[in-house]
Amino acid sequence: MLDQNAFGLFVSYYDLENDEYALEPSEFAGRLGEFRRLLEECVKSFPLGADLHVVDLGHAMYVELADGDQDEDPVVWLKMVRARLTGREFRTVGVLSYGSRWVDDDGGTVGLESFERGGIVRVAHSSEPLRQALWAEAASRQDDDDCPEGWGPGLYLATDAVEALGRALKNAPTPLIASGATFYRAGR
Repeated sequence: MLDQNAFGLFVSYYDLENDEYALEPSEFAGRLGEFRRLLEECVKSFPLGADLHVVDLGHAMYVELADGDQDEDPVVWLKMVRARLTGREFRTVGVLSYGSRWVDDDGGTVGLESFERGGIVRVAHSSEPLRQALWAEAASRQDDDDCPEGWGPGLYLATDAVEALGRALKNAPTPLIASGATFYRAGR
């Protein structure tokens, strides 16, 4: 296996639980289907780069690509995807993360192992960007009783991702810490 640096781009449906319980089952199924279709269209219509690793998590989509393989600016891509979803009245959490990942010698990151009953889908051998994205998404969750300090919907950039893109932030935003990783809010 090889160790390589990669960007992770994560977009989740922030109001999923609220919509699931507020809408009729058929309405919710349609709304969730629309969210997933819009994300798939963005991945297909606005190519981020070659050799994308895309995982549909149901409530979110995660896209990972090796550092240097991006054809589009990952921050701009995330903003575009979130704007498209916002136009359809979806509140989202977008996360840009960065770190090392392990891939097969041939660059492969996903596999399916078949068992007697079903199978196991391997999302990654080990992916720091995926772990960071999940930490930020969990930290975004707000609940009046259990977690009033959640970050809320927005666009969050890992400091490592900002540095890897060679960017400097215009101001000194408040750092947001999730499980040891530092993020900045880059938009609502």
